[in-house]
Amino acid sequence: MTTDVFVVLGAAVWPGGVPSNAMCRRVRGAIASAQTSPNPLFLVTGAVGRNPPSEARVMQQILIDSGIAPDSILLEEASTDTLASVRNCSRIIHAMPNVHSVTVCSDVYHIPRTRWLFYLHGVRTRAGKVESGRTQTKLGKWLYYYLREIPAIVQDTFLSIVFR
Repeated sequence: MTTDVFVVLGAAVWPGGVPSNAMCRRVRGAIASAQTSPNPLFLVTGAVGRNPPSEARVMQQILIDSGIAPDSILLEEASTDTLASVRNCSRIIHAMPNVHSVTVCSDVYHIPRTRWLFYLHGVRTRAGKVESGRTQTKLGKWLYYYLREIPAIVQDTFLSIVFR
């Protein structure tokens, strides 16, 4: 049987282990994207940030609370940034037999860089159905998120090529 993998990129965990709005959107997007998949596997990625537990653990709990079976969730808890998440998740995906598709679930500004990095690591992806967080974020901060992707994609591309 083939597997559809839904990679959910980490986002902030607030004090007390409360998921940020971005994290909730990303997980909801992964669940929505997986609705038509006969055999979905959720790969959640993210280490402990400012507040424990790890981003991956918090996303795992959201998935379980949403009715996803625990054996349909893989945790990747070592990654502290996007490039590390892509590297570590790519290794996991390459080691899996019968992967049919890989869908990346993150905020819209983050998807192009993430998909490009997966491509550089030998994983073809598609974008998940994640709702925009624009209404939950002030315009200045939202613009900052978009603009920081420009140097990040250049840096991460360089690092991906040099340190293969």
